[in-house]
Amino acid sequence: MELETNATPSQIENKRWVKNRTISVQATGEVSWPPDLLQFNMMISSTKDSFEAAQGSVKRRTDYILQVLRNNGIKDHDVKCSTEIIRGEQTVVYTDILVGCGSAAVCEQIRNKLMEKLDSSVQFSDVTCQHTLEARANKRQEVFKKAISNAKAKAESIAHTVGVQLGPALEVVELSENVQEEPQAQTWNHPQAERQSQPSHFVSLHQRVINCTVTYTSRVSTIFEVQPLRTCQHKKCSNKHS
Repeated sequence: MELETNATPSQIENKRWVKNRTISVQATGEVSWPPDLLQFNMMISSTKDSFEAAQGSVKRRTDYILQVLRNNGIKDHDVKCSTEIIRGEQTVVYTDILVGCGSAAVCEQIRNKLMEKLDSSVQFSDVTCQHTLEARANKRQEVFKKAISNAKAKAESIAHTVGVQLGPALEVVELSENVQEEPQAQTWNHPQAERQSQPSHFVSLHQRVINCTVTYTSRVSTIFEVQPLRTCQHKKCSNKHS
């Protein structure tokens, strides 16, 4: 049995029709979120006549860096260290320290403090902004649910307009999904003189966080069952007239 109704101009424009006791609508959900992981590298190097001397020099600076990180709330599992040794006429020891932070403010504060205290034998990379796989999966589910919620709100508006009650969803199909993001390559910090000569190339960490904000969109097609509108409780209405 078809439910007959006159479609409003907005319903015609959006091609939303009520028929066969169902309402079919399409809707889009959108979710944006900033990066949840910020990282930077430090490369410590030492060139000495003996391995012991080079290793000792790198170890002293490594221990100092790790202590600063702990004092500023960085957990050990958020720090990764790797060491490379090159032997020749002299021994060169490199240690790379990768630091992960959940806050841009904390990341910038720690990095600036270490840059002030350490000499040029320690090189610093720029801070990179990333989105973890766990965060991506959670946001992917969130945007899909949001699209369904928006579709239900549209269907409820139509049901109210034509005088029926919205029932359960009979079908939900995701038509499309899209992600907008700008991948950020990790680069080593430029010398101060180069930064001063090319100020237009400098982008603040705050702006980089904004630039790396990811937006997920999901568009769904839904079909909802419709039911006759429940009129005011017949018993109460009849009691008023009696």
